[in-house]
Amino acid sequence: MVYNFELAIKDEFIKREQKGIEQGIEKGIEKGMEQGIEKGMAEGKEMGRFEEKIETAKAGLLEGLSVELIKKLTGLEFEKIEKLRKEIGH
Repeated sequence: MVYNFELAIKDEFIKREQKGIEQGIEKGIEKGMEQGIEKGMAEGKEMGRFEEKIETAKAGLLEGLSVELIKKLTGLEFEKIEKLRKEIGH
């Protein structure tokens, strides 16, 4: 009788431990997904800001603005603006 009781306690302990492990894994996955989404959104916003700077620089070049002024307005590097200038043929 004592033996069956000890087995039942061990079995219950193992079940609870397994459940705890599974819950921990689920919470870890959920947290990782949340962090991944947040990081992806931040990177997407940054990419959007960069693309907007590129479009602004192109528009400035087409309007005849100087590379120096475009650099000041957009924060883009001189080399990037020069590359854009060559791409659009100005």
